[in-house]
Amino acid sequence: MVKVIKKDVELIELFYDLIFVYAISQLTSLVNEPVGGIISSNSFFVYIITSFVILQAWLYFTNYVNRYGEWKWHEYLLACINMIAVIFMANTISTQWEQMLLPFNVSMLIMLLTVVVLYSVHAFKERSIKIAAGNSITILSIVCSIYVIAILAILFGFSDIVIWLDVVAVLCGAFLPFFIRGKFNKNIINFPHLVERFELLTIITFGEAIVGMTHFFDINNLTPVPILVFFVIISMFGSYVIQIHHLMNHLREERSLRLMFSHYFIIISINLVTVAFELIHSGEVNHLFASILIIISLIIFYISIMANKEYYHDGINLTKKDALMMFLFIVIGSGVILLGLNSLYVFLIGALIITLGNFKVLLKKYKNRKIS
Repeated sequence: MVKVIKKDVELIELFYDLIFVYAISQLTSLVNEPVGGIISSNSFFVYIITSFVILQAWLYFTNYVNRYGEWKWHEYLLACINMIAVIFMANTISTQWEQMLLPFNVSMLIMLLTVVVLYSVHAFKERSIKIAAGNSITILSIVCSIYVIAILAILFGFSDIVIWLDVVAVLCGAFLPFFIRGKFNKNIINFPHLVERFELLTIITFGEAIVGMTHFFDINNLTPVPILVFFVIISMFGSYVIQIHHLMNHLREERSLRLMFSHYFIIISINLVTVAFELIHSGEVNHLFASILIIISLIIFYISIMANKEYYHDGINLTKKDALMMFLFIVIGSGVILLGLNSLYVFLIGALIITLGNFKVLLKKYKNRKIS
């Protein structure tokens, strides 16, 4: 068995994550203003693509730190430039897509260029571009070129194609690693460090979700509603912690692509649950739309966390009975939500059937685990 030494997560990495979660939380402004009680498909599309773009930018820097980061002076400097660009980018996010196009894409380009410089410094030290750092430089250079084209398109009046160029940038970042492999050695990936980074990002996102539901806690209008909403969020959090922190074996060598891609959807689904609650609280939403939104968001959340079952400790397995129970809780809870369109309490009870039910299945698995 290969001995895996855990790489410590530095405090500046937590600081970096906090800034990115702020940027991600700003995205909810794109989908929390319904028109006629629903969110337009165009707004949803922009929200999803922008979410992937931002999360991918976070992952580029995180991957560098995970593989090569030693926190020398130039790494601190480039991390600061990266974070400044993130803050500028976050403050450009607006429902007026045309107004945010240029500063958003320029900020993304600056963030990615800082990572290119970091990999280039490492490749220079190794005196080779044929190592994994060279692969990353090639991939990031292609993605940066797409953002340059997007910026030029904006400047020359072709703004309509920019969102599609951003889609291409996301797809290139996601799939080019499968084609540009070079001499990639998975031993450079410190899986426990990467898991901890994703856990921190997700926990901070849950924190933002709690902040987003605080308006339910009205001291002048005491009802059980805020408590029910809180338990929906906390039971989701509990399921995540058991699945990712406790049931998974972190001390392993992995390329970790499953972990990376699943967390894109985990973060986005948590934010969409927050959006659903904000829309319900505003009273300006179509209840059927809000119900479908929270059902789909919860389904994506549980599918995404369960996708990481491949990383379980030896001796732990997801049985057919476990999967059936989780499926039944989702079906029953969804049915209750849809039957109670005009009742907030029924809506919340249905959501709790899904979240508490799945938490119970995972908690039982954790208590009955037999790690070999």
